[in-house]
Amino acid sequence: MSEPVYRQLLSKLDELALKATDTPADRIYTRLEYLDPYLELTLETADRSRREITVATRNISRGGMSVLHASFVYTNTRITAQLRKVDGKTSRVSGKVCRCTHRGGVVHEIGIEFDQEILVQEFVHPDINNSIASLEVVDPKKLTGKVIFVGTDEAVIPFLREYLINTNMNFGFVKTAKEAFEKGIDQYALVFSCLDAGDMSGPEFTKCLREQGYHNPVILSGQVENELTKQQLRLSNADMFLPTPITEKAVMCALGEFLLTEWSHDALKALRAEIDTNTIESIRTELTKLGILLEQQIHADDPIKIYGTCTKIRSLAPLLGMKNLHGLTLQVGEQIAASGDLHRFSKELKSIMALCKCAHQAA
Repeated sequence: MSEPVYRQLLSKLDELALKATDTPADRIYTRLEYLDPYLELTLETADRSRREITVATRNISRGGMSVLHASFVYTNTRITAQLRKVDGKTSRVSGKVCRCTHRGGVVHEIGIEFDQEILVQEFVHPDINNSIASLEVVDPKKLTGKVIFVGTDEAVIPFLREYLINTNMNFGFVKTAKEAFEKGIDQYALVFSCLDAGDMSGPEFTKCLREQGYHNPVILSGQVENELTKQQLRLSNADMFLPTPITEKAVMCALGEFLLTEWSHDALKALRAEIDTNTIESIRTELTKLGILLEQQIHADDPIKIYGTCTKIRSLAPLLGMKNLHGLTLQVGEQIAASGDLHRFSKELKSIMALCKCAHQAA
């Protein structure tokens, strides 16, 4: 099947699916697009013989996948396949055919149920700005574990307080990242933070968590107002982002993604390593521009604007591993805001400008 025909066929099937009303109400796994027009399936027929067929995949979930083929395949037929993962490696899965539906012409859609659940994020890893939980429904009472919620966002925190009542989680709320660290962050199975974490941004807070050795999942939530925030989210090493307005279903599924699934630290770390090099380049370019802007504000003797620029630089620096720049802007920005004395910090400001202008050389 050629690529254009494959895409047209999937588009047509999606249109038909939107019109259909037979979606099971009790479906618990989210189906995610998974495209491979040449997947080799091994079928084990009733007489124990094996047959190889090539199928085009349609979607995948924790519990199974949907593929397209030109022939009918009987239900309960055993299958094995080597599925392509996002890191280029393959993983062997086994299962059985649970349905085979004629879709028109010679096209049949084959539903496959896996013998064991998979970590679907190893096979489909969307941009964190478009992240989707692999569970479609979660019973709040099944949610357990110790979780901390950080921030004061009125579009997030009041709703969380209401939604969490029906869970069996051990949870607490703090207003700032500093308070979260003071609580002893390692005791928590998950951190849920607003994009505004009080004394720092959510992405900045997440980077600090990782630098201090926190390996468990981090969920961020808030409103994305510009492309720069999207880039910060991509480089934050957070595991999921929930845009506002949030719903109870979305929150329960997001929490269930990590509290109801056995995630190893290695598996989480591997997924976080999928960083877009274009995003890194955009952050470096933005830092360079901020360095130029800071120089102009120093010449204009404007401490208020300098404080704002230092705050922006501070939030971006950790995303590139520039700890010196982060420390300088944190110290200088606060002291300038308190005193308004630019001359006293001229040396530090020149260092900040220099570090920003050489951001493209940062590791």
